[in-house]
Amino acid sequence: MRPVRLTSFIALFMFLILASGTVYAAFSDIDGIWAESAIKNLEEKGLFAELWQEEFSPSASLTHAEARQLLAAAFSLSDEESAARADWLNQLLVAHPEGITRGEFAALLGNILGLGDHSEVPQGFYPSFSDLNVDYPGFLGVELLQRLALLPTHMVGRFEPYRLITRAEAAYILDQALRLREISGVVEEVLSDGRQIALKPAEQEEAVVLNVLAETLFVSPASLLKDPVSRGEKLSAGQQVMVLARDQQALLIRMDEGGAVKTVLQGLNKAAQVVADMLTPAQINALITGDWEQLGEEVRYQVYQELVERGAAPWEAEAAINQDWSSLQLMVRERLTAETAEYLDVAPELISAALDQNWSKMLEYAQVELAQRLLSSEWLQNILEN
Repeated sequence: MRPVRLTSFIALFMFLILASGTVYAAFSDIDGIWAESAIKNLEEKGLFAELWQEEFSPSASLTHAEARQLLAAAFSLSDEESAARADWLNQLLVAHPEGITRGEFAALLGNILGLGDHSEVPQGFYPSFSDLNVDYPGFLGVELLQRLALLPTHMVGRFEPYRLITRAEAAYILDQALRLREISGVVEEVLSDGRQIALKPAEQEEAVVLNVLAETLFVSPASLLKDPVSRGEKLSAGQQVMVLARDQQALLIRMDEGGAVKTVLQGLNKAAQVVADMLTPAQINALITGDWEQLGEEVRYQVYQELVERGAAPWEAEAAINQDWSSLQLMVRERLTAETAEYLDVAPELISAALDQNWSKMLEYAQVELAQRLLSSEWLQNILEN
């Protein structure tokens, strides 16, 4: 009787396990390999259900169609979204005929994680790999994956962007990417001089405090004086952002263009309301027409204070109130020169000569700038030391 009871117990036990939910059978060829855990994690999410069944073939390459299907399943992309990213990738890089390369996979994943269609390399970005130059079209995507710490250790130092990516490598990178938290919301408050932000997610009542690092990447709409991808940006309350975070560290912050415009409009509306509450109709008309005498000294001082609080220098605010346009033009020119020189990290005299279209002076300052950089370069120091 005992064997019968035991057999019945085992059968009942197995029935309960199988009835408790969906069970994913492990692939037969991944035991003990370096990416086993990552493959099992993705398998449990059902990402391989329509791709591979009994064998995973970890050393095999991925086709472009398999890579797109895998990423679409992982990030819930629609057919239109997946097709649009495939078209973008085909324009960025020449497709390898035998499968998707490491560089292609990195560019495609980087696009999904927050880079979007940006591929321009920002200033101050230097290759993390000895075999990857900044002129490689997928450079930015590869660097993003490196800075997000998504790559396996055997890719440290050499990335080999034209090498076909294996299924195991793709699974490991994707598993690491899915461990990141994506938080979308509005910046409620900027703390610790910009080193922290309180982010209010759309569906939560409480804000999440995140640390902004020196290495945090900012993705924003491009402009003439601003790279679409940068570091050290200053956020402000009211901005709509999407953040990729690990624990409490913000690794990538994508700033929404519509949100920024909305914030500016809201600020203008509030300013208009303040002015409307503060001034009489006659004073508002005097402000519009520039009749400062009718406004009176008290209102002039309030306008002066408002201009200073919004970033104008005291002498610039005074010139604006006095309608001293020649002085104001000179001040704006000086500020533009100083800020452009700081942004480009060059001498202000070089920018001033460019604004004056004094090309001989500009060439002279450019030569001085080049000589100074050459003398202070590590390359020259190494030659002198050796």
